Amino acid sequence: MDDVFDEDEEEAEEEVKPRRGRQRGAATSQSTPQTTESSRKRKRMTTVEVSLVALGEDSESEPEETPVRSKKKPTKAQLKKMKEREARRNGDEEADSDSGMDLYRVSVPVPGQIAFCAECNCRFTVTPYSREGPDGEGLLCHACGKKSAPIEKAENKKKQVTRTNKKSSARALLDGDHSEVKTLQELCIQLVAKHIDDVEALGDIGSHNMDKICQIISKNRSLNDHTMKLFIEPADHVLRFYDCSKIESDSLRQIGAFLPSLRRLQLKFCGRMRDDCLDYYGTQLKQLESFEIYGAFNVKEETYVRFFQNRGRKLKEFGVSDTSRFRAAAMEALVDNCPDLEVLRLKTLTNIDDECIRLLTGLPNLRVLEISEPSLDLTDQPIIDILNTCGSGLKELNLNGCFQLTDTLLEAIHSSCGQLEILELEELDLLTNDGFSALFTDWSINPGLKHVNLSRCVLLESSGFARMIDHSARALEKLSVNSCKELETDAWDFVMEVEMPVLEEIDVSFIRSVGDGTVEGLMKVAPKLAVVKGWGCFRLTESVGLKEGLHLVGREADLLT
Repeated sequence: MDDVFDEDEEEAEEEVKPRRGRQRGAATSQSTPQTTESSRKRKRMTTVEVSLVALGEDSESEPEETPVRSKKKPTKAQLKKMKEREARRNGDEEADSDSGMDLYRVSVPVPGQIAFCAECNCRFTVTPYSREGPDGEGLLCHACGKKSAPIEKAENKKKQVTRTNKKSSARALLDGDHSEVKTLQELCIQLVAKHIDDVEALGDIGSHNMDKICQIISKNRSLNDHTMKLFIEPADHVLRFYDCSKIESDSLRQIGAFLPSLRRLQLKFCGRMRDDCLDYYGTQLKQLESFEIYGAFNVKEETYVRFFQNRGRKLKEFGVSDTSRFRAAAMEALVDNCPDLEVLRLKTLTNIDDECIRLLTGLPNLRVLEISEPSLDLTDQPIIDILNTCGSGLKELNLNGCFQLTDTLLEAIHSSCGQLEILELEELDLLTNDGFSALFTDWSINPGLKHVNLSRCVLLESSGFARMIDHSARALEKLSVNSCKELETDAWDFVMEVEMPVLEEIDVSFIRSVGDGTVEGLMKVAPKLAVVKGWGCFRLTESVGLKEGLHLVGREADLLT
């Protein structure tokens, strides 16, 4: 502490000296020794007081006269020294650790400095690309860093490949692609589809392979005005475009110009099609027998009427969806001009009501009827009238999303549809368990259904389900009871007692009673079972052993790995 006082005294004396004028300096030099000695004592007392205040200590005695000019706060260097001394006195090493960290930071070489390799201990110049040592200490020279680079790259690549493989497996699982090893033909098709923009011609690869390529590029949104020309061959009789969202109306019109002998045409998501394109089809495609147009919301009702008038006599199959312009006039023209129509699919139409549906009683030759997801509520009676007209020859009936249909419809199906093979009644939540039981009880005119979809028929219970299995077990190929939450364990116990020799796919998603025992029992009674969908079935675990060729889709344990 005496050192601090001496330094403060010297600084105070040096500060006072320059401020004295010449005359005052001369007068001071002539003063007596006693005056000089008392002045020095007074300055020393003032300096001691200032130092004690800086240390937080109270002075024992206050001077009677303290010149304001002589008060001076300690400098930063002085305060730092005092704090370090106090820390050492109290045993606190915090300052030392901070100093050590600062030294460590300074010791890390920066680009341009000279360092020694942590591996071979050779001298080298540090660059921004110098790698760290194997233990994270020190840096590596260029030669040693070059040796370790392939190892790090391989590790990173392995992690990336593993992540990619998991994503690919999950995507294939959701898409229903169950093939473990792809054939050379499938690999070639995928390669062609990947580089479709660079392909000038597909050549003679067969219509089946061309359709596969078209499906892949449609899924990738690569079907456009340029790539569509690869699939137009004058000798073709069948053409399917699965995504026309990037094809202009003028390009779609070329189909009628280059394929005049076309018999089957399917166009999906053709929102850019205009009236003149459909009119051109009506005049050019004179051999057209099957026409499905989905999503053509720009085509007007009058254009549909003209098309049916031109091509209706030969038309046997027709499908339309996702438009508000297909109304009663278009439906009437369809019935009047297409007397031999066998397949009719009406999906998601905005302005179709009971009166429009009743017009379909003029089509007695229907084999396939689909009226799904209408915007307006449809009641039982118009559909019952249709079944009374053509139900005896009907093989497929799809009424998904017609929410107002009741058990009365099931009675009409029971009495009229003797040849029915495919029945889809998804989301008809007014159909009761008693109605299903009555439908499948003593249904002698029907030998058995091949495809049954009762998804989200929430009133279906175990007894009605058992009646259906008892009636159609030997013919059933595909069954969906998704979200039929009232099915209990006794329903699956009944299934284990029958044989289902041709069942290939079953959807039991979101049913609480489904567990490992259910899947194991299905494998025993259904030898051809290939796909089981079990989304939301939390009792399905990895403990169940799947036979070769069986794929369990939606199991939680598979999605988390």
